[in-house]
Amino acid sequence: MPRIVLLISLALLTPLMGSCQGHGEGEVMRQGASVNQNMPALTWKDVIHFAEKGSPPPDRRVVMSDTEWRQQLSPEEFRITRLKGTERAFTGQYCESHAPGVYACRCCGTELFDSREKFESGTGWPSFTQPVRDNVVKYEKDTSFGMVRVEILCNVCDAHLGHVFPDGPGPGGLRFCTNSASLVRTGE
Repeated sequence: MPRIVLLISLALLTPLMGSCQGHGEGEVMRQGASVNQNMPALTWKDVIHFAEKGSPPPDRRVVMSDTEWRQQLSPEEFRITRLKGTERAFTGQYCESHAPGVYACRCCGTELFDSREKFESGTGWPSFTQPVRDNVVKYEKDTSFGMVRVEILCNVCDAHLGHVFPDGPGPGGLRFCTNSASLVRTGE
């Protein structure tokens, strides 16, 4: 039943994907803003804006060939991060983990999510309410599988992380639904 509600919610949000207007000055979370520095929470309106107009530029870029990525990643990590795959629900290493730390991109090491923003969504994938900064995640419209969603990628190396949905807790109301294989937890 929750899956049907989510699909219906996404169907109702589909018109927003094509009609969301750009933000005025100061309406979008500031570039490089940190969740931990009392900056405004990223909202669904911000996500739609970034998906349509482009995400804030990253501090750096990492570009490697598929051959180089295959040397660095396991076959499953490569499938998920470079080929936009998905791990089976409730099977990921970080699905039920709530140990303190920062979750970084498995491919390039960019810090993406703080464990203090992690919550139990019941979906079977690690879920977070906000990235550590608004310029570490890239947002792209995803129309695969007959749905309209917003894909999230590492903004530094373009690794597929998962998707973001407007059904999360907290002030921003977001749920960043990620694949464990796309992440590595580091110490705080």
